[in-house]
Amino acid sequence: MALLAKICLCGDGGVGKTSLKERYLGHGFQSDYKPTLGSDFASKKVRLRIKSKYKTIRFQIWDLAGQPAFNQVRAIYFNRVVGAFLIFDITHPNTMKNLEKWINELSRHSGSPNISVIVLGNKIDLKEEKERTIDTKTAEKFISKQLISKFDNIDKEIRYFETSAKSGKNVGKAFNILGKKIYHYYSL
Repeated sequence: MALLAKICLCGDGGVGKTSLKERYLGHGFQSDYKPTLGSDFASKKVRLRIKSKYKTIRFQIWDLAGQPAFNQVRAIYFNRVVGAFLIFDITHPNTMKNLEKWINELSRHSGSPNISVIVLGNKIDLKEEKERTIDTKTAEKFISKQLISKFDNIDKEIRYFETSAKSGKNVGKAFNILGKKIYHYYSL
């Protein structure tokens, strides 16, 4: 039997949430930006190797609109979330700073006793085209100082990965690690 895990993709508009989801689902990459209106939902069943055994998890993936106009309706979508990706764009510093707002919303509205969180610094493929404004050390310092230990229901081990929805770098890895974190907590 598969463990059902509701997860959400959180972050400001334009950071690549939908593109990361589409890449993970095997739909490739679209370069044109279309904002998510409210939310979008997808599901994927995966087998994860956990302690030399294979376990099945079914992700319910909620892609949440990042624009401020949707602040009021997002609370509904956070209900019963057990895992989340907090996503920012490595070329726009404000998108990283706003992760504090996102983790606060998530913690306040989820109702889950433990939420596994992974932070993704997205759009690493742009570092050649645009000036990268957030390096790895800055992101890791921000996570340890601003996100960890502020909320009782957020897993204290927040991992960080740099991703590219365009190339697929670290996308599958991040989902697999989030799945394993969720499985360890909720299958006990």
